[in-house]
Amino acid sequence: MPSTALRVYVRNPTLERIGQIDDYTSLTVMPRYNGIGRFTLEVSADSSKANLLAEGNGLIIRTADGTLVDSGPIRAVDWSRSNDDSGAGKLTVNGLSDTEILDRYTCWPAPGSAIGSQTDTVYKISAVVAETAMRTLVNANAGPGALAARKNPLLTLAANGNRGPTITRQLNQFDSLLVVLQDIANAAGLGFRVVQVGGGLQFQVYEPVDRSGTARFAFNLGNLTDANYTTTPPTCTRAIVVAGGQTSPRSCKTVDRADPLFPGLVLEQFVDLTSVDTASVDLVAQMDQAASEALTAGAGQGSLAISPIDIPLLQYGRDYQVGDTVSAKVRETWMTDVVREVTLSCTAGDGTTVKAAVGSTDGDGTVARIYKYLAQVKKDLGRVKTRKAA
Repeated sequence: MPSTALRVYVRNPTLERIGQIDDYTSLTVMPRYNGIGRFTLEVSADSSKANLLAEGNGLIIRTADGTLVDSGPIRAVDWSRSNDDSGAGKLTVNGLSDTEILDRYTCWPAPGSAIGSQTDTVYKISAVVAETAMRTLVNANAGPGALAARKNPLLTLAANGNRGPTITRQLNQFDSLLVVLQDIANAAGLGFRVVQVGGGLQFQVYEPVDRSGTARFAFNLGNLTDANYTTTPPTCTRAIVVAGGQTSPRSCKTVDRADPLFPGLVLEQFVDLTSVDTASVDLVAQMDQAASEALTAGAGQGSLAISPIDIPLLQYGRDYQVGDTVSAKVRETWMTDVVREVTLSCTAGDGTTVKAAVGSTDGDGTVARIYKYLAQVKKDLGRVKTRKAA
């Protein structure tokens, strides 16, 4: 039977591949959708490849058939040894995915101007397609279009696919670039990542691939070992948006969004847009966008954790990946959502095990779809119990 062990390659700071670690004792890698993945590798300190594992270098991790799992810089190399260890002990290598590069930067109000000229307190996005807005933020704050002192020479941008809806929003000065991208992408139903392409790191925006018809997991299909789901109640079902009041007249509005599991629950939350000039021509769009984001962030959430078994017809990396939409059967109900996170574990002498998280507290769209499914499951079970009691 062919090995399913993950392949690990080492790259130098200029992203050139300089070797392979084929004698590691354990490896855990966790790619994440719209987030920073991480990896942990353990290897004997006696390994002839140990000298390659240094801060500043990075790892490229692939499946046995060559599909990219994740890549990123090494952040820490720790050494340990106990009395029971033989040889020189072991090295534990920790690192992050290449998407972490976005977490190094903030969104400047005037990204084309020097720091001494940042007189504005906000950065406005007015009626721009979501992907275009995301690319512009990355380009102007960290990519090829950034100031020389801020430009990352390794960062490039994939071609613009004009994906997602048109958005209007206002960013506070020096908001985290990664957090802003997450807010926009999650609300627009888009994915983003930074991956190594040749000798550079490329920022990519994409729409999740719908594999729910072929990537289906259920105990009766023989491709699950365990599954569990959790739900978290909402924290906001009514957004109270207040704009102006400083240099312009005050404008207020409320926007409600009923929770599918708690339809009668009202939870009010203040949304501060007092820095926005109420004379702005796009005031309504800004207030609606702010309300939508507050309601999305405060919506009830659901997550499903499953442990799939690779079978000949359905294998991670080949048939589905992080960011793809899959289906899972939970308590006789099929639910469909994006694979948000996968944990792949591999040890010497054993194959690779996979644990996937479907849906998450990030949500997507108005309310995470998986939460709606779980709400319906609980309602259906309640009806069954009521009928039995009657």
